[in-house]
Amino acid sequence: FTSSISGNHFIAPDDFATIYNVRPLYNTGIDGTGQSIAVMGQTDLVMSDISTFRSLSGLPANVPTVKLVPGSADPGVNQGDLGEADLDVEWSGAVARNASIIYVNSKNAFDSLTYAVSNNVAPVISISYGDCEANFSSSEITSLASLGQQANAQGQTIVGPSGDTGAADCDYPPNATSTVKSA
Repeated sequence: FTSSISGNHFIAPDDFATIYNVRPLYNTGIDGTGQSIAVMGQTDLVMSDISTFRSLSGLPANVPTVKLVPGSADPGVNQGDLGEADLDVEWSGAVARNASIIYVNSKNAFDSLTYAVSNNVAPVISISYGDCEANFSSSEITSLASLGQQANAQGQTIVGPSGDTGAADCDYPPNATSTVKSA
């Protein structure tokens, strides 16, 4: 895709299918049909963003289901998180074109994750929020490890981003591209 505004080139869903050799799966009917993916969030979605992306990408209309974590206040649209939420929902649905996308929303993506695991919302869970392990307390790390073990025992797969800073979250500046072992 080439932007008519900036002239920049962007990867579109069909590019992804070609680059990662997903097209042969599509050709055999493996396209997410009958599957569910839960995407963790902490902002309301702007559904027109999702439908515009799908339409311009030549994808079938597939409106995500939004699940507000019970007892959580509606976070409203948080502009600082909206781009992340759009990206996560759009690309989960772009690769698994016919999967049911369930957007689990609360004021904290980790509360959304806890809900998705505790209630076995979907067999695949996508959370793109993270941080350097040193920024979590030992009790938070223990809790997240336990949550991951519960998900595994239930047959759920939790996926995180391969982009952003990934394993370099602890390295600074924030746009570090390699990891450094600390003592």
